[in-house]
Amino acid sequence: MKKLSVLTLFLFLILGLCAQVDSPNLFEIDKELDSFKKTEITEEERKKYQEMEFYLITGGPGSLIWENFGHSAILLTTPDSFPVAYDWGIFSFDDSFFVNFAFGRLYYEAWATYGDYRIESLISDDRSVTALRLELDENQKKNLLSFLMYSTKEENKTYLYDYFKDNCATRPRDIYSWLTEGEFEEVLKSTPSEETLRETVERHLSLSTFPVAWTISYLLGPDTDKEESMWEACFLPSTLNSSIKEYQNNKDEIIYSSKNRNPVPDKWSLKARSIIMGILLVSISLLPLTKKRWIERCCDTVQGILFFFFGVLSSVLLFLMLFTIHNVTKGNINYLIISPLCLISSLLHFASLSKKRKNKAILINSGVMLALSLIVLALRLIIPSFIQDSYAVFIPAIMLYASEVFVSFKCIER
Repeated sequence: MKKLSVLTLFLFLILGLCAQVDSPNLFEIDKELDSFKKTEITEEERKKYQEMEFYLITGGPGSLIWENFGHSAILLTTPDSFPVAYDWGIFSFDDSFFVNFAFGRLYYEAWATYGDYRIESLISDDRSVTALRLELDENQKKNLLSFLMYSTKEENKTYLYDYFKDNCATRPRDIYSWLTEGEFEEVLKSTPSEETLRETVERHLSLSTFPVAWTISYLLGPDTDKEESMWEACFLPSTLNSSIKEYQNNKDEIIYSSKNRNPVPDKWSLKARSIIMGILLVSISLLPLTKKRWIERCCDTVQGILFFFFGVLSSVLLFLMLFTIHNVTKGNINYLIISPLCLISSLLHFASLSKKRKNKAILINSGVMLALSLIVLALRLIIPSFIQDSYAVFIPAIMLYASEVFVSFKCIER
């Protein structure tokens, strides 16, 4: 058992080191904008563009996980036609979606659709909707419309989505900055964000459940913990709305306010809730000390399932780091804290359902995981370059491993 634990540990350490290679840059919005030629309006066109208005439409959080962050779109209104919504959040669950998703190939599309329908679809789902008028001159309106029409052509509409760098909010952000000759980007990049990307994600995932928020935070790597500017923070639709509103010094219009949805909290700590998770895991681990065999078996069943989940989760993280272009998982030290060694613990707990509990083997494997976690924690505290915020993973993991070591040792003694 000791040799198996050490061999497995050595294997995934090597794999993790191999996973530090950066993925290629596949996000093309800058190239599209740089190559797009701006044009001046003619006198004949002036009235047409004077009557034309563009709005940033911001939808509030929805029920599904990917809807927890809201939605952005650009709405075009004219006196003699129906409103048109341009947005970059379109995807479909076709036969290839899940395979592409697994490898990080998130192919999204830009669509031009009936604007009232897009707004009504948000309202029907009880999602708040605001409209912020984009204060543009006639030349800016012409170039914006030209680029929107270009972006939604069949040959141009598909793009490679990224959670933080290229999504339904960053595309309107980049386009708006392009219209302002880069001034909007310059202003935002000179303004620091008040929270990291991870903290923003965790706050919005509080609208789901703690297990969902914890699992996604486990998968997020150190790139989400860097000090960011408001430019990067505008991956979030509501932040983009407030940033453009402040830049223009105008107000948005509330089209609809959610009736039954909880608002996104201003502050929400995943670490505080992970302490409760740790206490629960410790309580389960201590049950074999009751010396009742049926309680031991119940405990081993629960622990077997728990460690199996952790083992699969860590294996998924290694796969994402090694074989995919999910950049947000790269360099993630969480695979060292909750690692594939959990699969061995899972097997040992299930094997303990037989006549004799595998206390010695559990002690060794949990001891290895505890030692590795403490080493990583020490490095995290000592070395400044370890910027990843992994305390929500450290806390329950160390509490769980320590209790496993303690209980197994006590069971061996008796």
